[in-house]
Amino acid sequence: MNETERKKDLSDIITTGPPVAGWAAPSKANIIDPIYKPGDIYSYERCTHCGYCRHVCKVYNTSWSETDYAGGRNRIIKALDRKDIKFDNEEIIPSVFRCMLCGNCATVCPVGVDTLAVFQHLRKVVVKKGAVPAKLVIIKNSLKENNNPFLETHADRFNWCDSCDEAEEALRRGRSTFVSDESLKSEDIKAPKGPATKVGYFVGCTSSYRNKELSTATSQVMKKLGVEFMVFPEERCCGSVLFRTGLEDDALELVKQNYEMVRKSGVEDVIFSCSGCFSTFSLEYSKYANNDLGFNVFHLTQYALKVVKEKNLKIRYTLRSKDDPLLITYHDPCHLGRYCGVYEEPRELIRRIEGVKLHEMKHNRSMAWCCGAGGGVKALYGDIAVEVGRDRLTETRACMVRIREDRLKEAMETTAEVLVSSCVFCKNNLFQVANEDHSPIKVMDISQLLNDCEFY
Repeated sequence: MNETERKKDLSDIITTGPPVAGWAAPSKANIIDPIYKPGDIYSYERCTHCGYCRHVCKVYNTSWSETDYAGGRNRIIKALDRKDIKFDNEEIIPSVFRCMLCGNCATVCPVGVDTLAVFQHLRKVVVKKGAVPAKLVIIKNSLKENNNPFLETHADRFNWCDSCDEAEEALRRGRSTFVSDESLKSEDIKAPKGPATKVGYFVGCTSSYRNKELSTATSQVMKKLGVEFMVFPEERCCGSVLFRTGLEDDALELVKQNYEMVRKSGVEDVIFSCSGCFSTFSLEYSKYANNDLGFNVFHLTQYALKVVKEKNLKIRYTLRSKDDPLLITYHDPCHLGRYCGVYEEPRELIRRIEGVKLHEMKHNRSMAWCCGAGGGVKALYGDIAVEVGRDRLTETRACMVRIREDRLKEAMETTAEVLVSSCVFCKNNLFQVANEDHSPIKVMDISQLLNDCEFY
Protein backbone atom coordinates (compact mmCIF):
# COMPACT_ATOMS: atom_id res chain seq x y z
CA MET A 1 0.00 0.00 0.00
CA ASN A 2 1.50 3.33 -1.06
CA GLU A 3 1.31 6.50 1.03
CA THR A 4 -1.69 7.93 -0.85
CA GLU A 5 -3.72 4.76 -0.36
CA ARG A 6 -2.67 4.62 3.25
CA LYS A 7 -4.00 8.10 3.97
CA LYS A 8 -7.42 7.07 2.65
CA ASP A 9 -7.59 4.08 4.95
CA LEU A 10 -9.60 5.17 8.00
CA SER A 11 -8.65 2.11 9.99
CA ASP A 12 -5.01 3.21 9.84
CA ILE A 13 -5.89 6.69 11.08
CA ILE A 14 -8.17 5.57 13.89
CA THR A 15 -5.81 3.44 15.93
CA THR A 16 -5.25 2.59 19.55
CA GLY A 17 -1.85 4.00 20.28
CA PRO A 18 0.23 6.72 21.87
CA PRO A 19 -1.00 10.33 22.03
CA VAL A 20 -1.26 12.10 18.66
CA ALA A 21 -0.13 9.03 16.80
CA GLY A 22 0.61 8.58 13.14
CA TRP A 23 -1.42 10.37 10.52
CA ALA A 24 -3.67 12.13 13.06
CA ALA A 25 -1.12 14.76 14.12
CA PRO A 26 -2.58 18.27 14.64
CA SER A 27 -2.56 20.75 11.81
CA LYS A 28 -2.12 24.51 11.81
CA ALA A 29 -4.66 25.35 9.12
CA ASN A 30 -7.93 23.77 10.19
CA ILE A 31 -10.80 23.08 7.83
CA ILE A 32 -12.98 22.53 10.88
CA ASP A 33 -12.57 25.46 13.22
CA PRO A 34 -11.85 24.11 16.69
CA ILE A 35 -13.91 25.37 19.59
CA TYR A 36 -11.55 27.59 21.56
CA LYS A 37 -12.18 28.79 25.09
CA PRO A 38 -9.99 30.64 27.60
CA GLY A 39 -6.71 28.82 28.02
CA ASP A 40 -7.26 26.81 24.83
CA ILE A 41 -7.92 23.67 26.84
CA TYR A 42 -11.26 22.81 25.28
CA SER A 43 -10.17 22.34 21.66
CA TYR A 44 -10.19 18.84 20.20
CA GLU A 45 -6.53 19.43 19.34
CA ARG A 46 -5.74 19.06 23.02
CA CYS A 47 -6.97 15.46 22.99
CA THR A 48 -4.08 13.20 24.02
CA HIS A 49 -5.89 9.96 23.17
CA CYS A 50 -5.39 8.73 26.70
CA GLY A 51 -8.42 6.47 26.45
CA TYR A 52 -10.24 7.63 29.58
CA CYS A 53 -13.34 8.39 27.53
CA ARG A 54 -13.28 4.96 25.92
CA HIS A 55 -14.33 3.28 29.14
CA VAL A 56 -17.38 5.50 29.74
CA CYS A 57 -18.68 5.53 26.16
CA LYS A 58 -21.68 3.20 25.97
CA VAL A 59 -21.66 3.20 22.17
CA TYR A 60 -18.02 2.10 22.11
CA ASN A 61 -18.71 -0.54 24.73
CA THR A 62 -21.40 -1.88 22.44
CA SER A 63 -19.64 -1.78 19.07
CA TRP A 64 -15.98 -1.92 20.19
CA SER A 65 -15.26 0.35 17.25
CA GLU A 66 -12.45 2.89 17.56
CA THR A 67 -14.54 5.36 15.56
CA ASP A 68 -17.30 5.35 18.15
CA TYR A 69 -15.65 6.97 21.17
CA ALA A 70 -14.40 10.53 21.65
CA GLY A 71 -10.70 9.85 21.15
CA GLY A 72 -11.29 8.05 17.87
CA ARG A 73 -13.70 10.72 16.71
CA ASN A 74 -11.11 13.40 17.50
CA ARG A 75 -8.65 11.51 15.31
CA ILE A 76 -11.17 11.67 12.50
CA ILE A 77 -11.45 15.45 12.92
CA LYS A 78 -7.67 15.83 12.86
CA ALA A 79 -7.45 13.63 9.78
CA LEU A 80 -10.08 15.75 8.05
CA ASP A 81 -8.09 18.86 8.93
CA ARG A 82 -4.98 17.40 7.35
CA LYS A 83 -6.96 16.18 4.32
CA ASP A 84 -5.82 12.64 5.03
CA ILE A 85 -9.43 11.60 4.53
CA LYS A 86 -12.36 13.27 2.81
CA PHE A 87 -15.81 14.19 4.03
CA ASP A 88 -17.31 11.67 1.61
CA ASN A 89 -15.54 8.75 3.28
CA GLU A 90 -18.41 6.34 3.90
CA GLU A 91 -17.00 5.29 7.26
CA ILE A 92 -17.18 8.81 8.68
CA ILE A 93 -20.96 9.32 8.68
CA PRO A 94 -21.86 6.53 11.14
CA SER A 95 -19.17 7.73 13.54
CA VAL A 96 -20.39 11.31 13.36
CA PHE A 97 -24.04 10.49 14.02
CA ARG A 98 -23.77 7.48 16.33
CA CYS A 99 -22.59 9.66 19.21
CA MET A 100 -25.37 10.06 21.79
CA LEU A 101 -23.97 13.44 22.93
CA CYS A 102 -24.44 12.19 26.47
CA GLY A 103 -21.40 14.08 27.77
CA ASN A 104 -19.83 11.23 29.75
CA CYS A 105 -16.58 11.67 27.85
CA ALA A 106 -16.44 15.37 28.72
CA THR A 107 -16.98 14.54 32.38
CA VAL A 108 -13.91 12.30 32.59
CA CYS A 109 -11.60 14.09 30.13
CA PRO A 110 -8.40 14.92 32.07
CA VAL A 111 -7.50 17.83 29.77
CA GLY A 112 -11.00 19.33 29.65
CA VAL A 113 -11.89 18.89 25.98
CA ASP A 114 -15.46 20.12 25.50
CA THR A 115 -16.50 17.09 23.50
CA LEU A 116 -20.16 18.09 23.33
CA ALA A 117 -19.33 21.39 21.64
CA VAL A 118 -16.72 19.78 19.40
CA PHE A 119 -18.93 16.94 18.16
CA GLN A 120 -22.00 19.12 17.63
CA HIS A 121 -19.79 21.46 15.62
CA LEU A 122 -18.45 18.48 13.66
CA ARG A 123 -21.99 17.48 12.75
CA LYS A 124 -22.74 21.01 11.64
CA VAL A 125 -19.73 21.02 9.32
CA VAL A 126 -20.46 17.55 7.94
CA VAL A 127 -24.09 18.49 7.24
CA LYS A 128 -23.01 21.66 5.43
CA LYS A 129 -20.80 19.47 3.26
CA GLY A 130 -23.95 17.64 2.20
CA ALA A 131 -23.50 14.48 4.24
CA VAL A 132 -26.97 14.27 5.78
CA PRO A 133 -28.51 10.92 6.76
CA ALA A 134 -31.74 10.25 4.85
CA LYS A 135 -33.81 9.96 8.03
CA LEU A 136 -32.53 13.32 9.19
CA VAL A 137 -33.76 14.89 5.95
CA ILE A 138 -37.25 13.53 6.68
CA ILE A 139 -37.15 14.98 10.20
CA LYS A 140 -35.90 18.32 8.92
CA ASN A 141 -38.68 18.54 6.31
CA SER A 142 -41.35 17.57 8.83
CA LEU A 143 -40.19 20.29 11.20
CA LYS A 144 -40.34 22.83 8.40
CA GLU A 145 -43.81 21.78 7.24
CA ASN A 146 -45.46 20.60 10.46
CA ASN A 147 -43.44 22.17 13.32
CA ASN A 148 -42.78 18.67 14.71
CA PRO A 149 -40.47 15.78 13.75
CA PHE A 150 -43.21 13.12 13.60
CA LEU A 151 -44.90 14.00 10.28
CA GLU A 152 -48.00 14.92 12.30
CA THR A 153 -50.16 17.91 11.44
CA HIS A 154 -49.65 20.99 13.57
CA ALA A 155 -53.40 21.26 14.09
CA ASP A 156 -53.31 18.03 16.12
CA ARG A 157 -50.64 19.28 18.49
CA PHE A 158 -53.11 20.14 21.23
CA ASN A 159 -55.43 17.14 20.96
CA TRP A 160 -53.90 15.85 24.19
CA CYS A 161 -55.62 18.70 26.03
CA ASP A 162 -58.95 16.93 25.54
CA SER A 163 -57.79 14.24 27.97
CA CYS A 164 -58.23 16.27 31.15
CA ASP A 165 -60.02 19.37 32.38
CA GLU A 166 -56.80 20.97 33.68
CA ALA A 167 -55.13 20.87 30.27
CA GLU A 168 -58.24 22.05 28.45
CA GLU A 169 -58.53 25.03 30.77
CA ALA A 170 -54.81 25.79 30.39
CA LEU A 171 -55.16 25.87 26.61
CA ARG A 172 -58.14 28.21 26.90
CA ARG A 173 -56.07 30.54 29.04
CA GLY A 174 -53.32 30.47 26.44
CA ARG A 175 -55.69 31.20 23.59
CA SER A 176 -57.33 34.07 25.43
CA THR A 177 -53.88 35.59 25.98
CA PHE A 178 -52.91 35.57 22.32
CA VAL A 179 -56.13 36.47 20.51
CA SER A 180 -57.63 39.87 19.86
CA ASP A 181 -60.83 41.09 21.49
CA GLU A 182 -62.74 40.44 18.25
CA SER A 183 -61.54 36.86 18.09
CA LEU A 184 -62.94 36.17 21.55
CA LYS A 185 -66.38 36.09 19.98
CA SER A 186 -65.51 33.00 17.92
CA GLU A 187 -66.93 29.70 19.10
CA ASP A 188 -63.61 28.02 19.85
CA ILE A 189 -62.54 30.68 22.36
CA LYS A 190 -64.47 29.96 25.55
CA ALA A 191 -62.33 31.71 28.16
CA PRO A 192 -62.73 35.46 28.68
CA LYS A 193 -59.71 37.61 28.15
CA GLY A 194 -58.30 38.50 31.55
CA PRO A 195 -55.07 39.12 33.47
CA ALA A 196 -52.10 37.30 32.01
CA THR A 197 -51.28 33.96 33.61
CA LYS A 198 -47.79 34.06 35.09
CA VAL A 199 -46.88 30.41 34.47
CA GLY A 200 -46.63 28.69 31.09
CA TYR A 201 -46.21 25.00 30.30
CA PHE A 202 -44.05 24.25 27.24
CA VAL A 203 -45.13 20.71 26.42
CA GLY A 204 -42.78 19.62 23.63
CA CYS A 205 -43.42 17.43 20.59
CA THR A 206 -43.08 13.98 22.13
CA SER A 207 -45.48 14.61 25.01
CA SER A 208 -47.90 16.33 22.63
CA TYR A 209 -48.04 13.59 20.01
CA ARG A 210 -46.56 10.36 21.38
CA ASN A 211 -46.72 10.37 25.19
CA LYS A 212 -49.85 12.31 25.99
CA GLU A 213 -50.06 10.59 29.36
CA LEU A 214 -47.03 12.62 30.49
CA SER A 215 -48.42 16.01 29.49
CA THR A 216 -51.71 15.03 31.12
CA ALA A 217 -49.92 13.95 34.30
CA THR A 218 -47.93 17.20 34.38
CA SER A 219 -51.11 19.25 34.03
CA GLN A 220 -52.76 17.36 36.87
CA VAL A 221 -49.68 17.76 39.08
CA MET A 222 -49.72 21.51 38.49
CA LYS A 223 -53.39 21.54 39.51
CA LYS A 224 -52.58 19.60 42.69
CA LEU A 225 -49.87 22.14 43.48
CA GLY A 226 -52.43 24.92 43.15
CA VAL A 227 -50.66 26.52 40.19
CA GLU A 228 -52.68 28.26 37.49
CA PHE A 229 -50.89 27.87 34.15
CA MET A 230 -51.35 28.24 30.43
CA VAL A 231 -50.46 26.06 27.47
CA PHE A 232 -48.95 28.07 24.62
CA PRO A 233 -51.33 27.79 21.63
CA GLU A 234 -48.58 28.76 19.18
CA GLU A 235 -46.00 26.29 20.50
CA ARG A 236 -43.70 24.67 17.95
CA CYS A 237 -40.85 22.19 18.28
CA CYS A 238 -38.11 23.65 20.46
CA GLY A 239 -35.51 22.66 17.83
CA SER A 240 -33.46 20.36 20.05
CA VAL A 241 -33.17 17.60 17.46
CA LEU A 242 -31.86 20.13 14.92
CA PHE A 243 -29.23 21.53 17.29
CA ARG A 244 -28.04 18.02 18.17
CA THR A 245 -27.78 16.82 14.57
CA GLY A 246 -25.89 19.67 12.94
CA LEU A 247 -28.89 21.60 11.61
CA GLU A 248 -28.46 24.62 13.85
CA ASP A 249 -29.27 27.10 11.09
CA ASP A 250 -32.65 25.42 10.56
CA ALA A 251 -33.33 25.48 14.30
CA LEU A 252 -32.95 29.24 14.64
CA GLU A 253 -36.32 30.00 13.02
CA LEU A 254 -38.04 27.78 15.59
CA VAL A 255 -36.07 29.48 18.35
CA LYS A 256 -37.19 32.90 17.15
CA GLN A 257 -40.85 31.90 16.89
CA ASN A 258 -41.01 30.19 20.28
CA TYR A 259 -39.03 32.88 22.04
CA GLU A 260 -41.22 35.67 20.73
CA MET A 261 -44.30 33.63 21.65
CA VAL A 262 -43.22 33.25 25.28
CA ARG A 263 -42.26 36.93 25.60
CA LYS A 264 -45.58 37.98 24.08
CA SER A 265 -47.50 35.81 26.55
CA GLY A 266 -46.20 37.79 29.50
CA VAL A 267 -45.48 34.71 31.61
CA GLU A 268 -42.74 34.92 34.21
CA ASP A 269 -42.06 31.20 34.61
CA VAL A 270 -41.96 28.50 31.92
CA ILE A 271 -42.26 24.87 33.04
CA PHE A 272 -40.92 21.89 31.10
CA SER A 273 -41.64 18.21 31.63
CA CYS A 274 -39.31 17.36 28.72
CA SER A 275 -35.63 17.55 29.66
CA GLY A 276 -34.65 18.04 26.02
CA CYS A 277 -36.84 21.13 25.67
CA PHE A 278 -35.64 22.38 29.05
CA SER A 279 -31.95 22.12 28.13
CA THR A 280 -32.55 23.71 24.73
CA PHE A 281 -34.23 26.74 26.29
CA SER A 282 -31.63 26.89 29.07
CA LEU A 283 -28.66 26.73 26.73
CA GLU A 284 -29.45 27.53 23.09
CA TYR A 285 -32.35 29.94 23.67
CA SER A 286 -30.37 31.76 26.35
CA LYS A 287 -27.53 32.18 23.89
CA TYR A 288 -29.99 33.55 21.33
CA ALA A 289 -31.23 36.07 23.92
CA ASN A 290 -27.72 37.09 25.02
CA ASN A 291 -28.15 35.21 28.30
CA ASP A 292 -31.22 37.24 29.26
CA LEU A 293 -34.37 35.33 28.35
CA GLY A 294 -36.68 37.68 30.20
CA PHE A 295 -38.45 34.77 31.91
CA ASN A 296 -37.49 31.92 34.22
CA VAL A 297 -37.18 28.32 33.05
CA PHE A 298 -37.86 25.37 35.35
CA HIS A 299 -37.96 21.66 34.89
CA LEU A 300 -41.09 20.22 36.48
CA THR A 301 -39.05 18.75 39.33
CA GLN A 302 -37.48 22.11 40.13
CA TYR A 303 -40.78 23.96 40.04
CA ALA A 304 -42.69 21.36 42.03
CA LEU A 305 -40.02 21.38 44.74
CA LYS A 306 -40.09 25.19 44.78
CA VAL A 307 -43.87 25.25 45.31
CA VAL A 308 -43.74 22.48 47.92
CA LYS A 309 -41.21 24.47 49.94
CA GLU A 310 -43.00 27.81 49.54
CA LYS A 311 -46.36 26.35 50.59
CA ASN A 312 -44.86 23.97 53.13
CA LEU A 313 -46.68 21.06 51.50
CA LYS A 314 -46.33 17.41 52.38
CA ILE A 315 -46.44 14.67 49.75
CA ARG A 316 -47.92 11.21 50.12
CA TYR A 317 -47.83 8.38 47.59
CA THR A 318 -51.42 7.16 47.53
CA LEU A 319 -50.79 3.62 46.29
CA ARG A 320 -48.46 2.48 49.08
CA SER A 321 -47.87 3.18 52.74
CA LYS A 322 -44.98 4.40 54.83
CA ASP A 323 -44.59 0.89 56.24
CA ASP A 324 -44.66 -0.68 52.77
CA PRO A 325 -42.95 1.91 50.55
CA LEU A 326 -42.56 1.76 46.80
CA LEU A 327 -38.88 1.06 46.08
CA ILE A 328 -37.63 3.23 43.23
CA THR A 329 -34.35 4.20 41.63
CA TYR A 330 -33.76 7.42 39.71
CA HIS A 331 -32.17 7.69 36.27
CA ASP A 332 -30.44 11.01 35.54
CA PRO A 333 -31.29 12.24 32.02
CA CYS A 334 -28.23 13.63 30.24
CA HIS A 335 -30.07 16.81 29.22
CA LEU A 336 -31.20 17.52 32.76
CA GLY A 337 -28.07 16.36 34.57
CA ARG A 338 -24.81 16.78 32.67
CA TYR A 339 -26.23 19.50 30.41
CA CYS A 340 -27.95 21.65 33.05
CA GLY A 341 -26.59 20.41 36.36
CA VAL A 342 -30.00 19.45 37.78
CA TYR A 343 -29.25 16.47 40.00
CA GLU A 344 -30.52 17.18 43.49
CA GLU A 345 -33.99 18.68 42.97
CA PRO A 346 -35.54 15.46 41.60
CA ARG A 347 -33.98 13.46 44.43
CA GLU A 348 -35.07 15.89 47.13
CA LEU A 349 -38.59 15.84 45.73
CA ILE A 350 -38.67 12.03 45.72
CA ARG A 351 -37.30 11.82 49.26
CA ARG A 352 -40.13 14.06 50.47
CA ILE A 353 -42.75 11.56 49.30
CA GLU A 354 -44.18 9.45 52.08
CA GLY A 355 -44.63 5.88 50.85
CA VAL A 356 -41.64 5.97 48.49
CA LYS A 357 -38.04 4.93 49.14
CA LEU A 358 -35.18 5.92 46.83
CA HIS A 359 -32.28 3.58 46.04
CA GLU A 360 -29.36 4.98 44.03
CA MET A 361 -27.73 3.15 41.15
CA LYS A 362 -23.95 2.84 41.19
CA HIS A 363 -23.60 5.25 38.27
CA ASN A 364 -25.56 8.36 39.16
CA ARG A 365 -25.51 12.13 38.82
CA SER A 366 -22.58 13.28 36.63
CA MET A 367 -21.45 9.69 36.06
CA ALA A 368 -24.88 8.30 35.20
CA TRP A 369 -25.06 6.14 32.10
CA CYS A 370 -27.05 7.42 29.15
CA CYS A 371 -30.32 5.62 28.38
CA GLY A 372 -29.16 5.32 24.77
CA ALA A 373 -31.69 7.60 23.07
CA GLY A 374 -29.76 10.87 22.94
CA GLY A 375 -28.10 12.88 20.19
CA GLY A 376 -30.57 11.83 17.50
CA VAL A 377 -29.29 8.24 17.67
CA LYS A 378 -32.71 6.81 18.49
CA ALA A 379 -34.31 8.54 15.52
CA LEU A 380 -31.52 7.80 13.05
CA TYR A 381 -30.64 4.26 14.10
CA GLY A 382 -33.76 3.06 15.90
CA ASP A 383 -34.54 0.46 13.24
CA ILE A 384 -31.69 -1.72 14.52
CA ALA A 385 -32.79 -1.57 18.15
CA VAL A 386 -33.80 -5.22 18.46
CA GLU A 387 -33.52 -7.84 21.16
CA VAL A 388 -31.62 -7.18 24.35
CA GLY A 389 -28.57 -9.32 24.90
CA ARG A 390 -27.76 -10.02 21.27
CA ASP A 391 -24.18 -10.32 20.10
CA ARG A 392 -22.33 -7.10 19.56
CA LEU A 393 -23.53 -5.28 16.51
CA THR A 394 -21.25 -4.35 13.66
CA GLU A 395 -19.64 -0.95 13.14
CA THR A 396 -22.35 0.20 10.73
CA ARG A 397 -25.24 -0.88 13.01
CA ALA A 398 -25.39 1.61 15.85
CA CYS A 399 -26.90 -0.37 18.72
CA MET A 400 -29.35 1.08 21.20
CA VAL A 401 -30.61 -2.10 22.79
CA ARG A 402 -27.46 -3.18 24.60
CA ILE A 403 -26.88 0.33 25.90
CA ARG A 404 -30.38 0.38 27.33
CA GLU A 405 -29.95 -3.17 28.58
CA ASP A 406 -26.89 -2.16 30.63
CA ARG A 407 -28.82 0.71 32.22
CA LEU A 408 -31.75 -1.57 33.04
CA LYS A 409 -29.48 -4.25 34.51
CA GLU A 410 -27.96 -1.65 36.82
CA ALA A 411 -31.41 -0.66 37.96
CA MET A 412 -32.25 -4.29 38.72
CA GLU A 413 -29.20 -4.53 40.97
CA THR A 414 -30.73 -1.92 43.29
CA THR A 415 -33.74 -4.21 44.03
CA ALA A 416 -35.95 -1.31 42.99
CA GLU A 417 -39.49 -1.92 41.77
CA VAL A 418 -39.69 1.19 39.61
CA LEU A 419 -37.14 3.03 37.47
CA VAL A 420 -38.08 6.72 37.40
CA SER A 421 -36.68 9.31 35.02
CA SER A 422 -37.38 12.97 34.27
CA CYS A 423 -37.14 12.72 30.48
CA VAL A 424 -39.70 11.40 28.02
CA PHE A 425 -36.98 9.98 25.77
CA CYS A 426 -35.34 8.09 28.62
CA LYS A 427 -38.72 6.82 29.73
CA ASN A 428 -39.58 5.56 26.25
CA ASN A 429 -36.24 3.89 25.63
CA LEU A 430 -36.06 2.16 28.99
CA PHE A 431 -39.74 1.20 28.84
CA GLN A 432 -39.14 -0.49 25.50
CA VAL A 433 -36.31 -2.54 26.96
CA ALA A 434 -38.30 -3.53 30.02
CA ASN A 435 -41.19 -4.58 27.81
CA GLU A 436 -39.05 -6.57 25.39
CA ASP A 437 -37.16 -8.19 28.22
CA HIS A 438 -40.25 -8.98 30.30
CA SER A 439 -38.48 -7.19 33.14
CA PRO A 440 -40.20 -7.01 36.53
CA ILE A 441 -39.10 -3.38 36.77
CA LYS A 442 -41.71 -0.78 35.90
CA VAL A 443 -40.48 2.30 34.05
CA MET A 444 -42.23 5.61 34.56
CA ASP A 445 -41.72 9.35 34.27
CA ILE A 446 -41.52 11.43 37.43
CA SER A 447 -44.67 13.31 36.39
CA GLN A 448 -46.55 10.01 36.62
CA LEU A 449 -45.10 9.29 40.05
CA LEU A 450 -46.10 12.74 41.30
CA ASN A 451 -49.57 12.37 39.83
CA ASP A 452 -50.08 9.31 42.03
CA CYS A 453 -49.41 11.51 45.05
CA GLU A 454 -51.47 13.88 47.12
CA PHE A 455 -50.10 17.25 48.20
CA TYR A 456 -51.43 18.61 51.48
